[in-house]
Amino acid sequence: MQEVSEERDVLLARITKIVEHLMQKDSSYQYHLDKDKAIQMIFKYYSEKVSMEELKAMSDFRLTGFVEGDMTLLLIEGEDDIDLKATPYG
Repeated sequence: MQEVSEERDVLLARITKIVEHLMQKDSSYQYHLDKDKAIQMIFKYYSEKVSMEELKAMSDFRLTGFVEGDMTLLLIEGEDDIDLKATPYG
């Protein structure tokens, strides 16, 4: 059971790092999205919908591409109006 918790912590750290990097890179994310809410929504989606084995095997580059797509979707649709159904795994 602790292994699952550790894997989720690693996933959260990866997503947090990616979201923070993307927000620094693109000011439209920084000014229009709540960082903590975006991290929470993206983490929740991936931890519930994608297997930990697949996430562990996924490169940071590929995961960054998916997270950037999710953040763009949040930006376009609004954080309160979306549940990330249209992500690549949905």
